[in-house]
Amino acid sequence: MKSIHSLLFLVVTTILLFAGANARGAVKALPPEQFFPVYDYQNDWLVYSNQYKNYVPFSKGINEGTKSVSLYIDLLKNRRYFLLVKTENESYLFLEGALQKKIVADQWLELNIDSLFRIYKKEELLLSIYGNAGIDDKDVLICHKKSQDASGIIEKTASTLINIKPINFSPFGNFSILAMLIILILNAWIFNVNPLAFSRLINPLEFFNNDPREQLSKLNKPYSNTVIFLVIIVSMLMAFMLVFFANNKLNLFSVSAILSEESNLIQFLVDFFMLSAIFFLLTYGKFIFMVLVGQMLNLDKLVETLFLKIIQSSYFFYVALFLLVFMLSLNNAIWLVPLRPYIMFPFLIFYVTRFFTLYVVTKPPASFINLYLFSYLCVIEIIPLIIGIKFAM
Repeated sequence: MKSIHSLLFLVVTTILLFAGANARGAVKALPPEQFFPVYDYQNDWLVYSNQYKNYVPFSKGINEGTKSVSLYIDLLKNRRYFLLVKTENESYLFLEGALQKKIVADQWLELNIDSLFRIYKKEELLLSIYGNAGIDDKDVLICHKKSQDASGIIEKTASTLINIKPINFSPFGNFSILAMLIILILNAWIFNVNPLAFSRLINPLEFFNNDPREQLSKLNKPYSNTVIFLVIIVSMLMAFMLVFFANNKLNLFSVSAILSEESNLIQFLVDFFMLSAIFFLLTYGKFIFMVLVGQMLNLDKLVETLFLKIIQSSYFFYVALFLLVFMLSLNNAIWLVPLRPYIMFPFLIFYVTRFFTLYVVTKPPASFINLYLFSYLCVIEIIPLIIGIKFAM
């Protein structure tokens, strides 16, 4: 009986030892010493389903032969952490469906979550690995980088760190500085050529002046040099905003269809000048339209005054917007990500406010309600606004 108990004890001990060995073998590879693991994505793998046209959880019984597996990485929640990727076999790393790097077998690749957030400007990033079938040879971890003292460990960044995009001053930042210099030079040149006219045009008090004896149209005509160059400046400001939005993946008016696909300084400048020319022609096209409608409503005497006030208000609004965007986005525009659904609100508020303000400042003092003027402003301001909002998004 005693020998039977001893035999049972030996069998149980052997089973436990083998189970412990298997359990130790199942533990995934640990990250380098300078990293502390925060989260393991081993149970979060996804595969693309042609049936559902979407990503579905990886199933070991069904998807073992799949060579491409994916993960959704929450960039916003994991700020200040690092993403570590390792495969036992040579594989390929894809981010948002684009090939980024060949993964060397048994070597950790380090991705800075903050850098990924700045580059892709998305809260969630799709990471895919193409290589050996299944997920057993793949490790993806969220890790915290330990702080090191002055005699800390020398990191092997040359072989492990992936530069998804060069971490340097962006081409758009260089373009922004050049655009500001061009606009400042134009402002200074117009002021030197005709200081009195330009000073009145950019004076906010002149916009609200409705004295018929002191109207800007008596000193400046829509086709005078000062006004033409002011329209050029306003066109450049509007063009800059469109280039900025397009660079941040916000395709207003489907403008990306006519913009360059490459993102370098020269292409930004070409797009900028092309859009400036388009806005300039549209502005004077609007002036011709205003003249035609004004003649039909017997308001042709107000057309030049209204046009100058429209240019004035656009100058004030877009200069303020340009300076705000320039200061906030010289390197990156992370602040734009949560504001994407509301990006049209400032423009909508501006144009509606301008509509009512133009009515007040151009209405003859003797009349309380001028239906002809109100109808005229609806045709030249509200109808284009409605059409613009419809095609903007």
